[in-house]
This record gives sequence, C-alpha cells and structure tokens, in this order.
Amino acid sequence: MAEVSTPCRCLFRLFFLITTFLFISTTCLDVEYKLHISPDHKQTVVEHQSLESNHRYKRQANDTASPVSSAATTTTAPSIPVTSQSSTEKPIPVPVTEKSTTVSVVNTSPPSPTPSTTPQTKTTAKTDVKKDSTSSPIQTTTPISKIIEDDHSYYQSKVLPNSINEHWIDLPTTKQHKTLSKSHRTAVTIDLNFPFRFYGHNITNVTVATGGFLYTSPFLHQWLTATQYIAPLMANFDTRISNASGVYYDNSGDRFVVQWKSVQLQDQNDTNPFEFEVILSSDGVIKFLYKTIPLAVSSISDSSHPVKIGLSDAFYIDTYLQQYGIRRRTIYEYHRVAFTTDKVKSGTVIILSPLPTCNTISDCGECIIHQNVKFQCNWCERVERCSDGIDWHRQSWLEKGCKDLDNNKKQCPAKTPAVTFTTRAAGDHDTVIANDSASAGFPVAAVIAIIFILILIIALGVWLFYAYTHPTSTSGMWLLENRPSRMKEKLAKMTFWKKTTSAGTQYQVESTA
Repeated sequence: MAEVSTPCRCLFRLFFLITTFLFISTTCLDVEYKLHISPDHKQTVVEHQSLESNHRYKRQANDTASPVSSAATTTTAPSIPVTSQSSTEKPIPVPVTEKSTTVSVVNTSPPSPTPSTTPQTKTTAKTDVKKDSTSSPIQTTTPISKIIEDDHSYYQSKVLPNSINEHWIDLPTTKQHKTLSKSHRTAVTIDLNFPFRFYGHNITNVTVATGGFLYTSPFLHQWLTATQYIAPLMANFDTRISNASGVYYDNSGDRFVVQWKSVQLQDQNDTNPFEFEVILSSDGVIKFLYKTIPLAVSSISDSSHPVKIGLSDAFYIDTYLQQYGIRRRTIYEYHRVAFTTDKVKSGTVIILSPLPTCNTISDCGECIIHQNVKFQCNWCERVERCSDGIDWHRQSWLEKGCKDLDNNKKQCPAKTPAVTFTTRAAGDHDTVIANDSASAGFPVAAVIAIIFILILIIALGVWLFYAYTHPTSTSGMWLLENRPSRMKEKLAKMTFWKKTTSAGTQYQVESTA
C-alpha cells in the first residue's frame, strides 16, 4: 500500500473526528460531561462496546458456569490496518459492530434475562422464603418486611424497603461542593482515604457527577454514563435550579459518602426535589439510600440523559492505527448490575456486597483451588496474576499468551532456588546454592555466641566484685598480688638480657623481687 501523504492524513483525521461526533450526537448513545481531562487522554479516540452490541467478552449477570470464551473475536476487522501499540506480537483484532464507530461508546449490559440466565432471587417476608423474579414488581401488603436478595456473580444485592432510618447518614457539618452544587452535567474527581475494591480492582479515587452517579475508572473521557459507574440514581439532575440544591460528600474514616440533596431534574422540575446518597465502605460494600423520591423512577425521562440504577464495569483494549497516526481505545463493558425502577421508592435501601473474584487472589495455589469463587480462575506465571481473563488487565493477559494456557493443569510452576556468587580470585567464581536450613541457622548460632560472651563478662564482673570485697580470700589475695601497681614494681625489679654465643642467642630474665 502506498504511503499516505501528510495533507491526506490530516484530512482523514478531520473527517474521522467529525463523522464520529455527528454519530454520537445523532444517535444519543451518551451525554457529555464537563470535567478536567489530561492531554494524553484527549489524544485518544474512544470506542465503546456495550453488552447490547453482542461482543464476545461480556458476561451475563448470573453466569456461574465457565466464563465466556476469552479468545479474540473473529468478527470482520476494520479495513484500516490495526497494530498493537504496546506489543510486537500478533495484533489484537478489534470487534466491529453495526453501530460502532471510532469515538462511540458501546455498552455491554445484559439484555432482559432469558429463562436460562434469569438470576435467582430470594424474597424474605419475616419467616417465609420464596423465589421471585427481580424484573417483576413485588406484590405484598407488608412492604416493610420484604427483603429482596439477588446474586449477580460479582455482587450480592439486598433491597430493603422502608429501611432508610437504620442506614441513612446525615452530613450536618459537611460543606457542599461548590462546583457540583451549582452546575449541570459536571463531574469532579475526589481521592479516597482508603483503597476501595470495585469488581476486584482497588481504586483510589472516584469521579462524582451531578447526574447522581460515581465514575470509577482512572481513564477519564466525556461520556461517563456509558459504563464503569456506581449509580444510585443516574438522571438529568441540575443543581442550578434551586438554591437549596447541593452535592455533599464526607471522606473520613473507613467510608466515603456522597449525598445529592434537594436536587431537581432539569426537564421535569415541577416536582418536589430528590434526596439520596451512596456510601462506599472500606470492605467493598456499596449502599444506595433513597430518602425522598417524589416521582416514580419509571416516569423519569431518558430522552436527554440516561436513567440507570446499579453498577457497571469494563476493560480497555488499546490499538494503534500506525498508517494514520491515530491511537484508539475500545472500552468493553463486560458486566452490569441493573435494578428495575419499581424497586426504588422513598425509604428504600439497596446494599451490594462484593463476592470473591479471581483477581483478588495473589497466590498460585489459592488461584488453582479458587475456593468460593464462581469463575474459572487460572494462574499465569508470565504476568504473575490470577484471573479468569475478564478484568481490567485483559490486554496484557492476551498479549502475554495467558489465554492459551492449559486450563486443566492443576499445579503451580516450580520455583528456582536462589543462587549467590562468591569471588576467590580475579576471574574465578564459585557458585553456592543457598541452603534454607543453613541460612536459617546462622542467626541462631550468632545469638548463642553473643549470649555466651555476655555470660563470661558477667561472671568476670561478679568474681572481681567478690575478690575486692573479700581480700583475705584466695581470690582476694591473688588480686592483691597481681594488682596493676604491684605488677609495675615486679617489672621494675626484673632484668632482661640477651647473650649471643656460638651455640646461638640466649635470653634470660632475672628478678630481685
């Protein structure tokens, strides 16, 4: 292929970005948020593959069997050559769907559950237990006693109606965030005081948005509502409408609390204000608390902003269009926890507790056993990680060939013993294999020698004290005879001489003492 000239390359980039912008604007896949983005991120073209796009990396919410195939997709590749930016190995093909464009955001949330993938839901009413679908309304005459539990593979959820008083946290001394409290579609990144585990990954900061959600990825872009969110109630809230509106947060101790207080919808502001909050705990537990929901969530318009309740996570695949000098990052949403709108009313509390995942295991032996983990965990020595292949480090897992490992191999690689070198002479080396027992015994021998020397010093001190305080004893008499002044007198009376004869040199010492 002939090399493309510089003017053509520039025109291609301009056309590429314009068509992408028009695609996003007309299809309304997402809304743009105002936030500070690093220059490096701005130079990256973002593509998003959602659960609805049917890509191969997604996982259903109730997937308790082996994960979906982690092999690279065989979908027709782009017509433009794509090469890996960070590896010299075979390029990773990027799936192309009918609705995907270079700067689009694609969501991978599961569609409505089919009979084979419907989550098992446990509804508890006082002492009786029955199973019900989470997609259907709860019919009960005693809503205060209804507790809905559900298993989402990564999280265990519990919906508690009329339980706000037991879980709500007031923030009376917390000042409202100035930027978030008087703006619309704005997000601000805030550091956490503790590492928070989200889908098994430790995150150290979150991006708080006026739209009723938190964004959890360190990679910032304008389309935050697409995936990687914690959303108690994502909607088109505008904190500029009322002076009483505000976004508050408390970042102290082992919890992080964000409260959207007296906020109103921009396009439905004729109702009473909303008030809700989200709590992140250091143990990974997430709580959604709804103090005031004046409008049925199902009635909130999503024409200008997505309306979501739940969690979502994704991983990235970076590619480089070398011929055109364009870097592309494709975001693959692989899991989503979505709650139906009928579950959320005033007084409702939703608790999401994390379940064990492969990427939280750091030992090979534990990874192979993966007790209480629902996914098929594999240990890859090349990256020294435990994973099922679907997490934030998906690209390195592929590039290092970890997906080709024998999943039936149930043993860890043998560790090579430590080797040290000692030098005897220039150019000559002796190799010494470190012995665990010898290295472990050396400190013990040193301690014994030190103790022995201390005992000798203490014994000598005791003997000197006894001889000094008992001058008539044998020890006392010896000490008197050999005290320093007495020894000096003896030496003064000694004569040293040397005599050389034919038989040799003779030495003699005479004393008059």
